[in-house]
Amino acid sequence: MLALALAAEELAREVYRRAVAARPFRGPWAAYLEAALAQEEEHARRLREALGRQPALRFRLPEVFQSPIPLLRLLESLEEAFVGAYLGALPLLEGEALRLAGAILGVEAGHRVLVRQARLELQDPLLRPPFVANDRALERTLSPEEAREALKPYLP
Repeated sequence: MLALALAAEELAREVYRRAVAARPFRGPWAAYLEAALAQEEEHARRLREALGRQPALRFRLPEVFQSPIPLLRLLESLEEAFVGAYLGALPLLEGEALRLAGAILGVEAGHRVLVRQARLELQDPLLRPPFVANDRALERTLSPEEAREALKPYLP
C-alpha cells in the first residue's frame, strides 16, 4: 500500500513541479502551487524513508500546465484520488505507517478544497453543485484497487 502511496506522491510532485514552472497563476494561487509542491516533496521523502527505496517512475500527463482551468481540473481529480486512496489505506496500516498516511491525508484533503476554491473563483463551467469549496461532509474512500485504477492513466 505504501508503494502505491509513494507512486501517487511522486505523481503529485511532478504535476505541481510542472505547474509551478509553467506559471499559469499569479499572486495567492501561485503561492499555493509552490507550497503544495513543497508539501508533496516532503510526503514523497517520508514515504521513500518508510519504504527504504526510490521509485523510478515516468508519468503520462496531459498538456494542461499553461491553462489554469484544465490544470485545476487535473489537480482536483488527482487530489480526490489521493484523499480516497489514503482513506482506504488507513484500515490496512498500523504503527508509523498509519500515522504517516493519516498526516498526509489531512494535507491532501486541504489541497482538494483549495483547488476547488480556485475553480470556483475562475468560474469553471464544468463544476458540479454544490458550488462551495468544502463540498462534502465525508471524503470518498477508495479501495487499493480503485486507487490504482484512478491513477492508471498517469502511470507507466
